[in-house]
Amino acid sequence: MRYVQKVSPSFYPILSFLFLILAGTALLLIFPTQNGSRLSPIDALFMATSATCVTGLSVVDIGTQFSTWGQLTILGLIQLGGLGIMTFSTVLILLFGGSITFRSRFVIQDVFTHSPQADLNTLLGRVLLFTLSFEAAATGLLFMRFVQQFDVPTAFYYALFHAVSAFCNAGFALFPDSFMHYRGDVLVNSTLLVLIVVGGIGFMVLHEIVRTLSKASTFSHFWNQLSLHTKMVILMTTVLLIGGTIFFLVSEWNDTLRDLSTDEKWLAAVFQSATPRTAGFNTLDFSAMNNITLLGTMMLMFIGASPGSTGGGIKTSSMGVLLALSRARISGSGQVHVFKRAISSGTINRAFAIFVISVMIVLLGTACLLITETGDTPFKETRGLFMEMLFEATSAFGTVGLSMGVTPHLSGWGKFILILIMYIGRLGPLVIAMAIRPAPSRARFLYAEERLMIG
Repeated sequence: MRYVQKVSPSFYPILSFLFLILAGTALLLIFPTQNGSRLSPIDALFMATSATCVTGLSVVDIGTQFSTWGQLTILGLIQLGGLGIMTFSTVLILLFGGSITFRSRFVIQDVFTHSPQADLNTLLGRVLLFTLSFEAAATGLLFMRFVQQFDVPTAFYYALFHAVSAFCNAGFALFPDSFMHYRGDVLVNSTLLVLIVVGGIGFMVLHEIVRTLSKASTFSHFWNQLSLHTKMVILMTTVLLIGGTIFFLVSEWNDTLRDLSTDEKWLAAVFQSATPRTAGFNTLDFSAMNNITLLGTMMLMFIGASPGSTGGGIKTSSMGVLLALSRARISGSGQVHVFKRAISSGTINRAFAIFVISVMIVLLGTACLLITETGDTPFKETRGLFMEMLFEATSAFGTVGLSMGVTPHLSGWGKFILILIMYIGRLGPLVIAMAIRPAPSRARFLYAEERLMIG
């Protein structure tokens, strides 16, 4: 107990996720599949990591090959993993730490919420309230559709599983083709879309929106009362959804959208615009899409969701800060600002560091996958594999779960590399944000400046 109390708060999420992954691996090794066989250790570890990190990549079809107990294990890991970065670590802190030091409190609050005045003791309650409310409502809506196809117990189980998976942005589906069969179903698509967006914007943003709406009389008053963080998240989420929808319509109109009606094309485009931002469901076949669509999808996966949410990626706020920085530098402005509020240099440095390190992780992961899966095979014999490996690595880092179909066919080392990428992707931005904030120290001396040619 004394040893646990001495552990830095920044290690609580790392240890909690690791513990959850190992516990899930043990359970998946115990429970047999539907045909009576058992998963190999590497496959069990892969599935446990994917579920805990709410990624959705899978080496087996959980709907047809997992037993009910195996599926329930995945569901439990999704729920705990989705809330873990916000609540699981808090629980450990309160259980083992008893009281939280002044410095540790602000470190943890900086991860969980943009408001340093937030009461840690109320965070868990808020998260659980929003989670249970949205998942319960979505379960009811999905049940209304599934009960038309399945018996009542099966329909309820399917509705509950997919509601949790969608809100946690996990992307695990019990249907072999994800939701391609429902690409024209307005009820199913709209329900999943709301869950994906709500789970991806962050519970503190949702709380602030609900609280401000109850007090505001006009939209102008409502908007002015929001914090800069919430405004940035709303702006970036809206831009990415609208821009992504238009992008999918233009790039896939004569390809994967060709045989759909106009209404179905718009519905599918909106859904595919939202799901790459760490959700992982799909109503279109990504392996049949053209290269420009795959490139745009990888960009959306890399950006991901928002801070304090169930999603991954570099986060919408980080991308917003980088765009604001670019605008300020191009226009010659000496201050980086958004919505008439200046952004601190510390925030800019953190966003830039997260972006650079994340790019390095994706590229290094892709390189390792190419080594393990192609070796010294000539390029002409592995055409297209580079795109598939890059797509897979980006999906793993962004905890998305979209795949071009190569995951089940990876070697043992290839699966292990994706395991590491998924783990780093879920915790990476958090760990990076803390790692680049060392204790301030006074420099012993300053170096002389010298000009360096750039560009």
